[in-house]
Amino acid sequence: MRGRLIISRFAVLTGLSPRTLRYYDEIGLLCPEATDELTGYRYYGVTQVDLAVRVRRWRELGLPLDEIQRLIDRPDRAREVFLRHEQRLSAEIENRQRSLLHLRPFLQENPMDYRTEQLSPRQTLTVRTRLQPPHYEVIPEALRELMMYTKARGYRPDAPSFFVHHNDDRGEGSSVEVCLPVAGDVQPAGRIEVKTFGGGLVFVGRFVGPYDKTGAAYAAVVEEALRRGLSITGVTAEFYVKSVPDTPNPEEYETDIAFFLEDLGETGRPLT
Repeated sequence: MRGRLIISRFAVLTGLSPRTLRYYDEIGLLCPEATDELTGYRYYGVTQVDLAVRVRRWRELGLPLDEIQRLIDRPDRAREVFLRHEQRLSAEIENRQRSLLHLRPFLQENPMDYRTEQLSPRQTLTVRTRLQPPHYEVIPEALRELMMYTKARGYRPDAPSFFVHHNDDRGEGSSVEVCLPVAGDVQPAGRIEVKTFGGGLVFVGRFVGPYDKTGAAYAAVVEEALRRGLSITGVTAEFYVKSVPDTPNPEEYETDIAFFLEDLGETGRPLT
């Protein structure tokens, strides 16, 4: 039987265990070239080694068996299968990261430096815009506009910059105010307004990491606030404690995620 391999030899060459090869034969995914009717021994062709190795690599990537079958049956649809799997892996990673944030309190860690504090009023240059997830670029765009205006006018900024997410959502997206604290006499221009950030009592969690990972942190802060019996208003703010000007590494960004508590009064608006 030139060019044929017994299952144990085929297993060594392909990295698939005999047990796995038997299962793949049973479900019709990777069948031997021949099976002895008397002994039941499986014999694989040398030409099957390439496919078996690819199947093993696909499984190592986490591809489900039905998707692997599609790759075998329709190799012309490979890109579609891989793109779908990439989206699935990205969602799994996000879910795992969210689980880690919720797991740490059970390990008696305090990774987000939870605290309740009273924010003081401050003067800000403010841009009001609308946020429509997943299009978050309006935040850095407004911050750049504020910083350029401040530099051009010679104003003195007072870090950190931040944005406030309000509850008065109407139409598409939601209302946000992007703020750059400034000292001294300043003037509005175009959509840039001069406002007073009223401060207020907030529950804060400090998130360390890139901005695109803050979504799971919001849920963790809410859960901790509820665990402590605090009443949140739904109005939130992000304070950029350590950001682009401070470090080139997004993993070192520090963002304070603040939930305003019920002492804000009826309006629930920290900016006037």
